Order: sequence, then structure tokens, then C-alpha cells
Amino acid sequence: MRIKEEYRKEITVNKSVFIACVRTCRTEDEARAYIDSIRNEFRDATHVCTAYQCGPNQSIQRSNDNREPSGTAGMPMLEAIRNSGLEDVCACAVRYFGGIKLGTGGLVRAYGGCISEALKEAPKCEDLICHQYTVTYPYALSGTIETWLRKYANIRNMMYDEQVSCLFETDRDDIEQTIRDLSRGAAQAVFVKDVIVEKEIIC
Repeated sequence: MRIKEEYRKEITVNKSVFIACVRTCRTEDEARAYIDSIRNEFRDATHVCTAYQCGPNQSIQRSNDNREPSGTAGMPMLEAIRNSGLEDVCACAVRYFGGIKLGTGGLVRAYGGCISEALKEAPKCEDLICHQYTVTYPYALSGTIETWLRKYANIRNMMYDEQVSCLFETDRDDIEQTIRDLSRGAAQAVFVKDVIVEKEIIC
């Protein structure tokens, strides 16, 4: 499971404004590029602290306190990422100092908390392996087969010639038998390939 698109969350703690910016970064180069873009966007911020994990088995893990006291920003942010259950995450926490010092515990809670909230609220998705098929059938079966496909599959293309031809994708494993049953043997689903489809997760 991963973040579908960049998400931002703003919180205020004792007059300091924290802006959590999170997105999917599959490689360390992507994470560094994202961090650079956030730091360029918020050039006037007091701090832009960062953390990310990515790579095979999430083996690449980095954090940076960006001049905050050691261990009060980057590590709590990285811990929030680890506890989120998400893969390939890069997080930046932008801070505008409000004039009141938060102390070590306050910084840990603020940085870790803003990232944790952002990761919880961010739209999420996952890669789903689907089977791609084609099926050709007479117009007399359009009502039956097309209605079923629109309900249980993702139609990629429909062609109307002497017969109807459809290219579709589904994660179901009973397609060939189902099409035979629906058409009483008049149509046959032909496997094309497996494809990876992004599926949004509703939390």
C-alpha cells in the first residue's frame, strides 16, 4: 500500500506552524528530488526536516533534523513512516517558528504527530494484478455479457463490427467459465496478459 498522490497537512503547536508534506518516492533519488523541491518552495521556513524509506524491502531509511536538536525531528518522522504500513514514503515537515520553544518532548510530538496525521489522511492505493482478456460475441448477447462486464470488469475497449469485441481486465479467476456460462457456449474469453492496475483504497 502506498500514497496515491502528494498530501499536505498543516497543524499549529504553540504558535509554531508545521506543514507535513508526504508523497510516494520509490527510489532514493526520487526522495532527494522531492526534498529539494519542498525546500525550494519553502525557502523562508525556519526548518524543513525530512525522513524517507524506500528500496527493496524498504531497506533505505534516512532522516534529517535540519538544525533542530538531534533526534527531535527526523527520527520521530521516520518512526511515523515505519508505523504507517505504507511503502516508499518521503516526508518533509516544514516549520515556521512561532516564538515559543517547544522543548525536546514537544518537538518529538509535533514532528512525529504531523507526519503521522498526514499519512493517515492521505489518499492511498495499491498495485493489483489483473488478467486482461478479449471476448467476441453476437449482438444478441450484448445485454447479457456487456452488462456483466461493466459490473465486474474494467472495460478497456469496445469494437462494434459484425460482432461485438471487447478488451477488458479483471482480478477474477473464473472469467473463462463465466463467459461460457453467460453465453451458453457461444462466446469464449481469450487470455491476453497479466497487467498491474492501480487500485484506490477507501479507508
